[in-house]
Amino acid sequence: MLAPLLFLGFWVLWTLVSLSWAADKGGAVRYSIFLAMMVSLSGGTVLAISNLRALRIALFLLLLVFGFGLFIALLEITAGFRLPTSALIGLPERFQWAVTSFFHNQNDFATYIALWLPFLVAAPFLTRSASAAVLAAVGAMVSVICLLYTGSRTNLLALGFAGPALLVVLALRKGTSSRWWQWLLGVGILCALVCMAYLGMRGSLWVARLPEIGTQHWRFDTLAAEMEADVGSGGTRIKLAQGGLTMARASRFLGVGPGNAEYHLRRLPGLESVHNLHNWWLEVLVNGGIFIFVGYLYFYAYLVYNLFIVATKTKTTLTAWVASALFAALLGYIWGSLAPSSAIHFTPMWIHFGLSLAVVNLYRKREPEVNLTA
Repeated sequence: MLAPLLFLGFWVLWTLVSLSWAADKGGAVRYSIFLAMMVSLSGGTVLAISNLRALRIALFLLLLVFGFGLFIALLEITAGFRLPTSALIGLPERFQWAVTSFFHNQNDFATYIALWLPFLVAAPFLTRSASAAVLAAVGAMVSVICLLYTGSRTNLLALGFAGPALLVVLALRKGTSSRWWQWLLGVGILCALVCMAYLGMRGSLWVARLPEIGTQHWRFDTLAAEMEADVGSGGTRIKLAQGGLTMARASRFLGVGPGNAEYHLRRLPGLESVHNLHNWWLEVLVNGGIFIFVGYLYFYAYLVYNLFIVATKTKTTLTAWVASALFAALLGYIWGSLAPSSAIHFTPMWIHFGLSLAVVNLYRKREPEVNLTA
């Protein structure tokens, strides 16, 4: 448990050291402050969730916030309501079909959904409360509808990884296993969600009929064509990745300094208006350098591996639910982290990191007979 916390501390320390060679000092200081705040959030989550009661309260509050986010999105869909924070306000009519909830843009909201939807999908497999199962099913269906109105293909791919991962970890559970009717209910709900997503992308879902411009956002063939022709969203992402790797090499893989990737990217041809990397993995490498990148890979692998162990071995239903959902969510986030323009201030990611560390820590204290990685 000490090693991942030490890495987070080293990340902050290295960021402060790299301020000395950052070209954009103002951006570097701002980025460093964000990192320190978010690392504190993750660490604070671990300290706050010291027992199962605290975990239960934290989950209730976090899921309540998630439900509120879905409610805001439904208001956007049905009544055209927007919060002042939405980037869609003032944009042309062709952008107004999408939703952002209380996020700035639809990609961030879609990533938020992809991180929390596994909690709702996993619930029917583990709860024996009919009301809880129904509430989770309704919430999951609303989540899919809201996801359709974001047009985020990356997060649909993330959920495509998270769903099977969740089924695998639940099937391998030891100790308290789900009963046959729970599996029947859970798989049935999961199949319904897949059907909803498929029909919604085609514009054939009667409860949430996307406009034609919305269905065009779900065409994966256009993304491949854009990448090949070096135009549009796909082409821009290729340019961003190439520019980021060029900067990483130019810095001898020590990093260009906190938040300085954008400073250098905006000076490249074709990236004057879009200069966020839109790739969290690459952002860690370009800004932080190879030491931080390797450390982050270890940190992420530590979370995923230990969550898998906890999810499959624990005899506590609450712990099993949270660990299974977090395991699936983080596997999906390998792809989902490619959606936000930057994840340095993406609070849901850092909360998931803190929850993951807290669950592993709780398991160590309550069920120490099973070894976890250090």
